[in-house]
Amino acid sequence: MECPSCQASNSEGQKFCGTCGQKLEATCARCQAENPPHYKFCGSCGADLKASGTIALARSGLITQTSQQALNLLGYRQEELQGKPFSLFVAKTDLVVFFSHMNDLVNHARPQSFDITLNHKTKEPISIKIELRFDGPQAGNAETIHVFLTETTNGRFAAEQVQAQEELLGLMFTVTHNISTVSDRHAEHSFTDALKKICLFAKADACFIHRINRQLKRLEPAYGWNRSENAERPRIMRLSQIKHAVLRLRNEKLVVIDDVATLTPAERKELQQWQETALGAIIWYMIYSRGTPVGVIGVAKADTTEKWRRESKALVRFFGDFIAERLALAARHDGATAIGPQAPADAATSTGSSDSVIRMDERRARAGSPVSPPADDTMDSMRRPVLSDLSRPMLLEKAPGGRADDHQSVYPRDDGLVLLTCDACGIQESVSVGQFEKLGNAVRVNCPCGTLFTAVLEKRRFYRKSVSLEGYFALGDDLGPVPASGSIWGPMVVRDLSKAGLRFTSEKAKLVHEGDLLVVRFNLDNTNQALIHKSARVVSVIGEYVGCQFEGADNYDVTLGFYFV
Repeated sequence: MECPSCQASNSEGQKFCGTCGQKLEATCARCQAENPPHYKFCGSCGADLKASGTIALARSGLITQTSQQALNLLGYRQEELQGKPFSLFVAKTDLVVFFSHMNDLVNHARPQSFDITLNHKTKEPISIKIELRFDGPQAGNAETIHVFLTETTNGRFAAEQVQAQEELLGLMFTVTHNISTVSDRHAEHSFTDALKKICLFAKADACFIHRINRQLKRLEPAYGWNRSENAERPRIMRLSQIKHAVLRLRNEKLVVIDDVATLTPAERKELQQWQETALGAIIWYMIYSRGTPVGVIGVAKADTTEKWRRESKALVRFFGDFIAERLALAARHDGATAIGPQAPADAATSTGSSDSVIRMDERRARAGSPVSPPADDTMDSMRRPVLSDLSRPMLLEKAPGGRADDHQSVYPRDDGLVLLTCDACGIQESVSVGQFEKLGNAVRVNCPCGTLFTAVLEKRRFYRKSVSLEGYFALGDDLGPVPASGSIWGPMVVRDLSKAGLRFTSEKAKLVHEGDLLVVRFNLDNTNQALIHKSARVVSVIGEYVGCQFEGADNYDVTLGFYFV
């Protein structure tokens, strides 16, 4: 008998190789019969010898016994499976398949074989080929169901990869053929159709092409497709307004983001202003023609549970390179694009304005008039770490008109510094409170990028945010799920919130007085809906408004700190 591992010859009946020690016979998990190593199926009962394990079930579906191979496969201990329904470990998407085969086995006593996904205890779900059959010759009356498990995760993954690559090649051929054979006059339909196919292949919600104008200053929407018919059209953006994305594109060319939550707050803010939609994941690819950037192609989706496939990345890269010359032609014409006319932007899209608390009081465009970006807000200037020469700090001077209606409020920090942020380029710089106060509370700031804006120093220690958060308050030192009988409590709406305190309104405000100790309970409006449960001292009561300062050692916590970042 030849050893399958080292090909050494061994005597008939020998169970282990005399050279390498490899087991020469395969034991059937069903009938325990020994089989030659080259057998795929048991010679006695016909069971699959490559099965990874066996599980015995009662007719009710409860697990009665599990082999060690099955325990290793699923990652559980014997006591964790014993007496549990087998369906608990089946993926939710495959429950209908499992129960259908179980019913067929119980009602008709016919062996069942099917593919299914099982939940591993600690790892990703695994693909399993399952064989169900009754034990014994009188199958219909048997009380035990044998489940034979064969792991097919690797094989299934390989098959999915082959199928995805075949679909990718077919899509590439179709898209390139349709676009290559159509004239520029009829390119609109071809490009929209191509973007739709790319979006569906990548399992994305939107696919877009943006053109970089000839002066390398603006990024303008050229074409796009979105699953939602009501989706807003992306804005025309100055490159300086999305500098973080542009810098990444220059450095990496292909930017893959599986979850936008991993981005910095500044990067997320830029993305929201640019796309104006709820994005969870995105792929960007910078398109070059003869060494010059001419555009950006990308796909985006809201779901972050599944990472981008490498075929999706390859398709975005391929299509971007394929349309490079058309985008270059559009850039040379600078407005009469070869892949479709540019719709005029309204005032909001032209200025790229947002609802940020930081607003510019200079260089503001009139309604309907386009904004010319600063001379250094170009792609070429992004070869440096930022858009302009940062060797020069921000220049401060006394604001000629004092406090402007549109201004940036800044607050002193514990280290005696205030943080100034330019809304146009995102540059931040810390200056001392003393330097600020020498010029007065209102200061005009000249950013290195050329933008002028007014900053006002607020004497309040912490930034106060206007909110509308419903919650409850109680007089005393505790507010449980059910207030104590006779206690003073009531619903409230938090109107202002800071790291140090809050102001709320309540119909029962007349029941509290200055100096009272309250307990407040409310949820923030952030992603996690974080619960705030704190003690607060009443410092003012005006009508239905109650002002409070957080009390004790917990007057500042990490949750509120992150909320104001």
